[in-house]
Amino acid sequence: MKKNVIYNQKFETNNLPDKCAKLIIADPPYFEVKGKFDFVWESFEHYLKDVEKWAKECKRLLADNGTLLWYGDAKKIAYSQIIFDKYFKLLNSVVWENTNPHKQQLKFSEDLRSFAPLTERLLMYEGKSKDLWSLNLTTSVKITREYIRKEIERAKGKIIFKDVNTALGTATNGGGVASACLSLNKTEPAMITEEMYLKIRDWLNADFKGEFLRREYEDLRREYEDLRRPFNNYFNLGDVIKFPNFETSKNEHDTIKPEKLTRILIQTCSRPGDLVLVPFAGSGTECAMSLKEKREFIGFEIEPKYIEISERRIKEIKFKPTLF
Repeated sequence: MKKNVIYNQKFETNNLPDKCAKLIIADPPYFEVKGKFDFVWESFEHYLKDVEKWAKECKRLLADNGTLLWYGDAKKIAYSQIIFDKYFKLLNSVVWENTNPHKQQLKFSEDLRSFAPLTERLLMYEGKSKDLWSLNLTTSVKITREYIRKEIERAKGKIIFKDVNTALGTATNGGGVASACLSLNKTEPAMITEEMYLKIRDWLNADFKGEFLRREYEDLRREYEDLRRPFNNYFNLGDVIKFPNFETSKNEHDTIKPEKLTRILIQTCSRPGDLVLVPFAGSGTECAMSLKEKREFIGFEIEPKYIEISERRIKEIKFKPTLF
């Protein structure tokens, strides 16, 4: 299937290769909340059977170091979470609060006999099992540790963790930080920091300038970073995110999500050039914002009228680039 295209078909009928998507952003029907597409199931049980199909397909398509973001209604998302928890590891249950004035006004309604419904949920997942990604990540860390160990042994004859800690300016009573950074039997993928690496280099090169640890730190770290699941919280967000949504009428869809929120999620959870998979493209917000953030996308949408809207938005981004 070609990239940067929205296909007029059901998501689960795709023929994409396994583990092709670095980020999946899914804004599925919530079941009998809003929009005609929300009222096509005989029962909630039938809806959950489709959720199970979607979860299995997401599991097949998500890269080992990828992220799945799954929207849902505050009152019903728990049922979907039970299903997705079988296939993925839950990282966050994010709350998105719609700060539109007309939404906030609900708090003052005397007709409500419960707290005002201002929020939706966004489940954030990564792969659940200790798979090839975890093994590769750990291997990358161990290769770096082994390189540093060999350089210390070459310079000093053997490793004395107390001396390494002294060079690092950390605790000197035994293994301490040095043992945690250099031990080859550590299984957690914790990379030595650049500051520590340079301190060890300076210590080793005190008498033999330029002789030891000649490899640049970034060369060692690059493979490690490429293996990790992207997550760069540039915007210092917590698990409660507040954004208005003034875009529904503009893009003629009942359940559109804010462009700003979507862009932030894409920037945080993927890298430029990554493939973003959009199982329920709607009017194209996730697809258009992926393109704006220099990612590639593949979308799926069963309503032709929404595909037309999406394609207009995508063309605007392609031919009318903006600074922001």
